[in-house]
Amino acid sequence: MPLLIRGFLLLTIAAAAASTAAAAAASETVANDTQDVLITDLINWLRANGSFINDKLQIRHITPDDPTSPRGLFALEPLEEGETVCNIPWDLMIKPSKNQVNDEELSEHENSDCGTINAVIEEFSKSETDMTPYGKYLLSQPRGYTLGFWSEEGKELFWKMTDDEKLPPVWFEDILEDWEEYCDGDVENDDHMFAVMLVKARADEQYLVPFYDMMNHNNGKTNVAHKYDPYRGDPIDKTGYEMVTSKPILAGEELYNSYNHCTICQHYYDWFGTPEMFLHFGFVEGYPQRWLFDFARVKFDLDWKDGDKGTGEVVADFLVPPSEKGMDLLKNEFDRLEKFGQTREKSSNGDVPEYELKSLWEYYDALSGALRYALESNATLVDDVWSMDEDWWVKDGTLKADNVDEHCVRLSNENGNDEL
Repeated sequence: MPLLIRGFLLLTIAAAAASTAAAAAASETVANDTQDVLITDLINWLRANGSFINDKLQIRHITPDDPTSPRGLFALEPLEEGETVCNIPWDLMIKPSKNQVNDEELSEHENSDCGTINAVIEEFSKSETDMTPYGKYLLSQPRGYTLGFWSEEGKELFWKMTDDEKLPPVWFEDILEDWEEYCDGDVENDDHMFAVMLVKARADEQYLVPFYDMMNHNNGKTNVAHKYDPYRGDPIDKTGYEMVTSKPILAGEELYNSYNHCTICQHYYDWFGTPEMFLHFGFVEGYPQRWLFDFARVKFDLDWKDGDKGTGEVVADFLVPPSEKGMDLLKNEFDRLEKFGQTREKSSNGDVPEYELKSLWEYYDALSGALRYALESNATLVDDVWSMDEDWWVKDGTLKADNVDEHCVRLSNENGNDEL
């Protein structure tokens, strides 16, 4: 799944298709903005090589008068439901090469990760003249913004906050360990580590898709959908990677994808929530949120009451009936987090980079808030969840116990007190 876009000035996609003279005049406005130049070059390259990008769209800052705000994809004109947003040909995607790792112990997805990472490394090794505009755009992205790639000091502080991964997200060290063990990757090479992070943060499974990965995430406002599903047999090598609007969109509205509830994300539905979003993509999503605390066997969604932010009230919707034991376990962790929060202003965090501290405390606020909302709810408490199997968290059978190991859910012992 893609990452939030970062940048500084307005870029109108329609302008990318304008005449050479108009493009030259527009370039004066963005001459000092590397990101705008790279995005303009990228869109020109995509269109020149068979991509369709709807000219009713623009990429601009979410807050137009704030050049430090993230970018988003916005409608210049109204869009009808089912209207094509973009179609990116197969040849322009970064994907596993024919020489990708093929270890029988790995799932197809893990093998594909190895192949895609190696394809990014290969792209980055090209000369300035041979590297594609997409490669140059990816190379310009910030480094180390996702948890698995933080400094050792930052990760140690995060471990302390989550009680050594008792609280989610878990297994964030596995990303680099898998790269080293299964892909024969070089964890000492900064450029290779950067390629791993980009694939984990921006790829849709094994595909890095230009332009598609510039759409922001919002589960409450999702208004685009995948036209084809490559994971269910659709031949995107022939059809291209196509996104369409899923509802009418007014001029000025932002286009939002969902990174975990999209139309081809069925394997994410039950387990991939706000903690996993932070782990993989490096940001704390707004409401609605999903939280799964396996050690306490508690799973719930958070959202504004009636889906209306104007109410000012956040409510917890338990997806599995919570138990008294589970809520007690959450209360213990909430109390511990409160004490941890008292270190926010202490100088002992001085060795942690400023960006990592900022991200850590943003996640802390979301995590402690989620626990508080759950504990303050009036949910009926029953003990049924402790008599369920280890796949207690699965909703409506969309996942099966035999593929639980593919997902970041920490298994508990039968008493539910400690992780195995």
